[in-house]
Order: sequence, then C-alpha cells, then structure tokens
Amino acid sequence: MENTKEIKIKNPRSLTVYKKCMELNGMIYKLVKQFPIEEKYRMESQIIRSCTSIGANLAEGNGQIYNAKELSFLNNSLGSAQETVYWLDVAIMKSYISSEQFKIAEGLTQEIMRMLIGMMKKLKSEEVV
Repeated sequence: MENTKEIKIKNPRSLTVYKKCMELNGMIYKLVKQFPIEEKYRMESQIIRSCTSIGANLAEGNGQIYNAKELSFLNNSLGSAQETVYWLDVAIMKSYISSEQFKIAEGLTQEIMRMLIGMMKKLKSEEVV
C-alpha cells in the first residue's frame, strides 16, 4: 500500500463465512461430547483444534493489510477445513456420530470451504501486477 490513508481496519465478524465458522464450532463442540472418553485427548482435541483453526485463520488473515498475507491465512483456513472433514469421516466411520449429524457438519464445512475459495479468488483478482 503506497498510501497509508487506504489502510482500513476490517471486522471479520461482519463476514458471513465467519458466522458460519462460529456455527460449525458450536456444532463440533456438541458432537464431541458423544465421543468415548478414550478419545478425549486424541480425536476430540484434534477435531476441535482443526475446526477452531478455520475461523482463527480467517480472522487473522482478515486483519492483514496486504492481500498476499490474507491469502496465505485463507489458505491455512482452507487446510484446516479439509482436516475437519477428515476427522468427521473418522467420527462417522467409528460410529461416534450419526449419519444425519455427519451430513449437517460436513455440509457446513463444505459451504465454508466454498466461501473461502471465493474470497481467495477475489483477493487474487485484486493483486497488483
């Protein structure tokens, strides 16, 4: 940014995808309560970490001044979303969650990924050549 007057403080809470991340977090925290106790420090902590990382990276990226840095954080967010899908796959495979719970959580995660990709495409199109 050549002109510092162009720098604006962004608010990730105003983003629809941020709200979707918060919805997914609430859903995952409820789902893991069904997991067996032996998964407390294994799978449960992993899916919570990956899920919360989606929104955390989104928020951190949204706070960046430069598009390239924001893009990097969005890429991390997308990776965390993919990891969350993996843990949902494991949860359904082990019958820790129902197929209906899986369908809802996985669908919301896919929606978040589409939104993140849309944001990434928009940022890429704004890059100065």
